[in-house]
Amino acid sequence: MDKTAYLSVYDKTGLAEFAAGLEALGFDVYASGSTHKFLKQEGIDVEEARFSPPLPFAVLKALFSGACVLAENGVEVPPPSLVVCDLYPLARLTEQEDLGAEEMSLYLDTANSAVLRAAAREFETVTVLCDSGDYSPVLEILKQNGEPAPERKKELAAKAYAYCAYYDGTLARYLSGKTDFLRAETVLSLKKVKDLSYGENRHQKAAFYALSGARPSGLNSAKILQGGDLNLNHYLDIETAFEMVSYFEEPACVVAKHANPCGAAAGLKLSECFAAALEADRLGAFGGTAAFNREVDAATAEALSESFIETVIATGYCGEALKILRAKEGLKTVQLPYPLAAPGEMELFSLSGGLLIEEKDNLSPAADFKIVSKRVPSPGQTRALRLAWRAAVFAKSYAVALATDSATVAIGAGQSSTYDAARLAAMKAGQRHPILKAGAIMAAASDAALPVKTLEEILSRGVSAVIEPGGVPEDEACIKLCDQKNAVLALTGIRHLKH
Repeated sequence: MDKTAYLSVYDKTGLAEFAAGLEALGFDVYASGSTHKFLKQEGIDVEEARFSPPLPFAVLKALFSGACVLAENGVEVPPPSLVVCDLYPLARLTEQEDLGAEEMSLYLDTANSAVLRAAAREFETVTVLCDSGDYSPVLEILKQNGEPAPERKKELAAKAYAYCAYYDGTLARYLSGKTDFLRAETVLSLKKVKDLSYGENRHQKAAFYALSGARPSGLNSAKILQGGDLNLNHYLDIETAFEMVSYFEEPACVVAKHANPCGAAAGLKLSECFAAALEADRLGAFGGTAAFNREVDAATAEALSESFIETVIATGYCGEALKILRAKEGLKTVQLPYPLAAPGEMELFSLSGGLLIEEKDNLSPAADFKIVSKRVPSPGQTRALRLAWRAAVFAKSYAVALATDSATVAIGAGQSSTYDAARLAAMKAGQRHPILKAGAIMAAASDAALPVKTLEEILSRGVSAVIEPGGVPEDEACIKLCDQKNAVLALTGIRHLKH
């Protein structure tokens, strides 16, 4: 192996030690720009391969021709056998702020991108590095074997191509406004945040990846305050619970398990919200996730410590609350920025041989609805309708939710018909809440349009107000039935199926 190395990096982490190791192994080290200046300051014997932007033609020509080429400063650059390059941290920059065209052009790294691709193309004779995490392993290989094995060179070349594709995908997504993801050709740039202990089941491997250019306030910014790492199921529950609770303006709590809401409550003290959400389905909530849209106080922390909730998510915790929660063994306490949902995001479904991509359903649940019955809802019924609708929107389809003006009573989710969803909700309500307070308001919501048969089942359970999408031929019959039963019927005009 010829011992010539070309180095040009933005991230100088570990570079001085790596270059010193190369020098000790007899490598001739060439560098350009800030990399050359940095290595000189570190006492490394390095030659400058100077070039004028946008491309280092001498280095590229040396790579492709296999012959020595003169750089602009007269230095003869031999064909490098080792190339170390990285690119500007474009993903981090685009997450933090909107860059103007002129500012963006400063971070379009055509030089190192071209060198990386050229070096990767010559992987049979060139070792290419784009990650400082590879410095030590490769240096050890050079010490032991003189050069990496062909398969290792191939792996490093593949990594360089993937790295360039990540950079290009980040740039494409940023320039398209982050919303044009249904193009004829598209690239999803993903960066691993962490390996997870397991997937949905313990025999499945899993990892959490951040989408390049995605909001830094998404789940990739979750702070685990105690309780150890989260697995895949924890993340799915957090997504459901925290996204749903974010839609409430008043103090609220949502308890979720297996990415389905078990119970929700709003408009009470935070500790009372938790108690009511838990009581909605204490059996289903066992080992679940509780999310809050307010800072968790000591009273709420006390209630959490006395329950078997596995994960707590909130925008913040007071000092006394953290002290109480840390005393509970096994409880995972997580802090997240608020809100979680944002426009322009996508939903992915993995299929054999491909992906389905759709816009994320970020419409505000029940922001507007139309009363089509003769009876008009009271303020309490309006609160109950909104609460039930939010629960139905976030539950797996088909879903029917029953709620009072402050808490859900039961949620029937994941059924193949609205009728079965309604019967399941009614059965759960009968088992777990056989006696409601006298005069208690009961509202029902369905995530899909209701046929008359399902509406009859719902109204037979003491429900006085119903909210559903409508928009089907049976709407008129449903309106007539509600008028006969003196019940409220509200139509949203939008369905929210969730699979």
